[in-house]
Amino acid sequence: MVNKLDLKQKLNLLGLTDNQAEIYLLLLKQGLTSLLELSRQSTINRTTIYRVVEDLKTLNLAEEIIDSRGIKVKAVAPENLNLLLTQKETELTYLKSNLSNLISSLSAIKDQPVPSTQMVYFRGVSGLKQLLWNILKAKGESVGYGYADWNQSVGRDFAEKLRAERVKRQISDREIQNTDQLGPMSDWTNIKNYGQIYQCRFLDKKIVDIKHDTYIYNDVFAFFHFYQEEMFGLEIHNPEIAKTQKQIFEVLWKLAKPEKQN
Repeated sequence: MVNKLDLKQKLNLLGLTDNQAEIYLLLLKQGLTSLLELSRQSTINRTTIYRVVEDLKTLNLAEEIIDSRGIKVKAVAPENLNLLLTQKETELTYLKSNLSNLISSLSAIKDQPVPSTQMVYFRGVSGLKQLLWNILKAKGESVGYGYADWNQSVGRDFAEKLRAERVKRQISDREIQNTDQLGPMSDWTNIKNYGQIYQCRFLDKKIVDIKHDTYIYNDVFAFFHFYQEEMFGLEIHNPEIAKTQKQIFEVLWKLAKPEKQN
């Protein structure tokens, strides 16, 4: 038994709308039919049927016959569907041949420098997670100042996932802290090879008193303040600001003492 729904879905794949597929199948079944009869046999109103028939004629799937009783319509042989298939194949070939140029053009638009500074504000634990996840866009390395413990601020599960992604993407991390508060790396992470991408140095708070986490990467300078119930952060997307902050970091990195424990 022919499945009408299955046939309609296959006609949809060739580009026919539901109404066009329904009328075409009805014409195949009924043969030469008046527009009035089509409206009676289908769920489509008469005004819409006129438009659908015109569409089917354009697709070479229906034709009109005028006799003494008026205008009637009949379906063209199903073999004409091959014309639609050929048209789809031609369109696909054209799209394939132009896709690489399209992607290049779109990428060129995307990669154009933003003319003005962008600032993105974050709040709460979900905001901190997003800010930290954005660091995975870093090209090779991120640097900054450490204050809050990731395991406490965003939960160890998320922190470990973030560390694992950094290792996977080979994004190095250099961090300056005020005190050696981390302890052995095995105490706060189980991520294999994390020590190969992470370095920490310690700086006397008399030189710089670090009170919030700071991250510098690509053209981004970001910080997050985490103290008691107050959690908010900000990303500043500006190449000159990021460049200056990176230069300040490098000066302090030379003053800081290497990590005491692995």
